Amino acid sequence: MNFLRLYCILFSLNAFSHGTVTSIDDFEDLNRLINFPDTDKYHVVSADLHTHSVFSDGHVWPNLRVAEALRDGVDLIAVTEHLELQPHISDIPHKDRNRPYEIAFNAAKESNLIVINGTEITRKFPPGHINAVFVKDANKLINIDRSRQSEVEEFIEALPDDLIQEYIDEPWLNDAVLAALWPIEETLLEAKQQNAFVFWNHPAWSAEQENAEKVLTNMHIELINKNLINGIEVVNGLWFSDEAFQIAIDYGLTMIGTSDVHGLIDWDYLQRPDGHRPVTLILADKMEKNSIKKALFKGKTVIWYKNELIGLEENVLHLVNSYLKIINTSFKAKTNVLVVDIKNTSDVKFVLKVNDGTSIENGASIFNILPNTTTSIEIGNSFSKKVNIGVDVLNAYIKPNTHPSTILTNH
Repeated sequence: MNFLRLYCILFSLNAFSHGTVTSIDDFEDLNRLINFPDTDKYHVVSADLHTHSVFSDGHVWPNLRVAEALRDGVDLIAVTEHLELQPHISDIPHKDRNRPYEIAFNAAKESNLIVINGTEITRKFPPGHINAVFVKDANKLINIDRSRQSEVEEFIEALPDDLIQEYIDEPWLNDAVLAALWPIEETLLEAKQQNAFVFWNHPAWSAEQENAEKVLTNMHIELINKNLINGIEVVNGLWFSDEAFQIAIDYGLTMIGTSDVHGLIDWDYLQRPDGHRPVTLILADKMEKNSIKKALFKGKTVIWYKNELIGLEENVLHLVNSYLKIINTSFKAKTNVLVVDIKNTSDVKFVLKVNDGTSIENGASIFNILPNTTTSIEIGNSFSKKVNIGVDVLNAYIKPNTHPSTILTNH
């Protein structure tokens, strides 16, 4: 059998047994595409800055993260594997901590998706887990010092019993402990040297600090004051923290919302009614990496989480006022009931409450403006087509338990 014939047979068998092998399939579901258009002032970048693959404790190959992001219409993802926690290392041995980013980056090359390099720095609380994104070399953020082997046993004994029982026989545990012994400040100084954007992950996650008296410790304050922590996850997956929200406000930290996905986005979010992955909406001057990073450092973010917008008042109101526009008003028949058409160009189903006494004829003082369409409301006792309606945005937050207010107007 000549070589060409053998090649053809093997190629055919591969096609029949595995199907067409591509890095990203062309499946498209328009209903799941995340839609937050640019405003007259900013490019609105939908970003997921915390994702995992099999190169740490995730369950999928990095190119699947790219496929999910393209299906969701996300503009940017960060590949953020645990540096120290490598449970699949026996099955997928690798020395280069940049490798998952390279795989994802190459998978996205023919698309508009921006893929950035990042990593999760894994420590006991405090400080807990910390992400660095826009890193240049993840390998420089891990340091395994074999001369400290004698400290490993002491470290392991200090771990909670449930963690010891779960991980004591894992082959990667020894090196994970050695890596975790590298002082966090030195790690973050290296991240700063690379001009990375650094944020504190899931700070109120009880598994990390259930025995701690408070979430914000002196260590965190010191790292923040030294500009070694720039942001904080107010939202992580299905979890939201008012305490993290307040810490962000008090210490001028950029507010971040992420999926922290380990399995599949479809499993975690899209099987829920009106489900969507949480994203950070970054208000950038340009749709390119340097501009996006500058916006992060400036705190120009809004979190979209379970149909809620969370962020600083200036940022939240900019999006609300950009996406809600009165496009037409007309009197109903020969009455003084004014029909007001409000167009919503975003994915948010806005929940509004009248706060100025305006009478809504076809509904209560609380009403919805549906996403990506025009919703009509009727105002009673109106004598002009000019409209000013004062509203509170009930599914937006500018402080814990505090909604922003705005005026819907056509003049």
